[in-house]
Amino acid sequence: MAKIYENTRIYLVSKRYVVWSFTQYFSEISIKGLEHLPKNEPVIFAPNHQNALMDALVILALPPHDQPKVFLARSDIFNLPKIVVKFLQFLKIMPAFRIRDGYENLAKNQESFATADETLLSHSALCVMPEGNQELERKIRPLVKGIFRIAFSAQQKMPAGKSVNIVPVGLDYGDYIYPGAHLIVNIGEPIKIADFMDIYNENQAKGMNAIKDKLYNELKTLTLDLATDSYYDSFYTAVEACQTDSLSSLNLEDNTYNRFIARMHVGKQLVTTEESSTVEEMEAFDRLCKKYKEGLQKVKIDTETLLQPKPSTFKKMLNYAVIILNTLLLLPGLVFNIIPVAVIASIPKLMKIKFIGFYSSVYYVASIVFFPIFYLIQALIINSFCGLSWWMLFILIPLQFHLGKLALYLSKNIKALWKEVRLYKACRKEENELEKLKKMREKIISWCK
Repeated sequence: MAKIYENTRIYLVSKRYVVWSFTQYFSEISIKGLEHLPKNEPVIFAPNHQNALMDALVILALPPHDQPKVFLARSDIFNLPKIVVKFLQFLKIMPAFRIRDGYENLAKNQESFATADETLLSHSALCVMPEGNQELERKIRPLVKGIFRIAFSAQQKMPAGKSVNIVPVGLDYGDYIYPGAHLIVNIGEPIKIADFMDIYNENQAKGMNAIKDKLYNELKTLTLDLATDSYYDSFYTAVEACQTDSLSSLNLEDNTYNRFIARMHVGKQLVTTEESSTVEEMEAFDRLCKKYKEGLQKVKIDTETLLQPKPSTFKKMLNYAVIILNTLLLLPGLVFNIIPVAVIASIPKLMKIKFIGFYSSVYYVASIVFFPIFYLIQALIINSFCGLSWWMLFILIPLQFHLGKLALYLSKNIKALWKEVRLYKACRKEENELEKLKKMREKIISWCK
């Protein structure tokens, strides 16, 4: 029987399908820092943790594609039915026990940690979420020590001149729930455990804290880190309000990755501002951001729409015409995909999942199972009613998929066009409110400088 860190033929075939379908879930994937991935040395991937299974799939999709990648995950998912546990093991996922799982269970970590050692010594890769848990707030949370215990344990068994590498990975999702948004993967420079062995051998706690601080600080530079305890919502509002001006001040071209860089820049400025401001000043800033957000909600637009020039009547009529055309064009994709979409959308409620950070993982896993089945059934029905040849299945099945992708793309276009229509109406009926919003935005920008 193959060990968890060894590839099998069925695993590699399944992985290709999983990775391909994962890339189809997003409208755009930007990966930076691939040159930082170590070669011929063991790797522990350490991504920030915000989106359940999707975070692990990001690591799975990274090259080299034939490199086995083993994952540590919260132990309570291994309380599911045995068939599910077997599937998790097939996916190369091992349990990690936390204090909240009971002190009596912590000893069970020894088996997982021993397997982690074997994984690294075989030059396979390991992935551990160093934050331990996940939240939807875009900031780096305190790191747990399990990843560092594994790293030092494996390093003690490494041949001379070789080092275990912890690779920090910053992840940014355009949407935590629904498909069709962007994904940004920011890979940092590897942290070599060999460089910390002297201090670790002298004082284990000191060595552990030194590398924990190093990884924590690296992760903060790789993703949006709104490191505030009291003003998170206002910080997020300010980031959205200042993004365009930040792009301009940094002399960056307007694209998805550079917008991410601009947001990180604003986030750092906000954290610095909070550190140097009084409580009264921060409370005033908080009130300003809340008022700005409420104003946008009142006129039903966002900052990006607010900054657009006033649409003409001709532009409004053209938008209506394009909306109608896009709606007609997406109907075939809607017809062929509405049943699986409706079924999959109902699963989180049926499973009574309360944390929406799990939704996209549920949607993705259900999609790679149910969509092919529905497409096959629908293709067979069409073949039967139309008397087509059996080989038409090879056309009808992918056709349904591509029509669905087109429908998703067109629906995003329709939403963007409706924003312009709402701006037109606001310019006619609530022009004073728009001017107030622009002035509030300028005040927010001045706070962020």
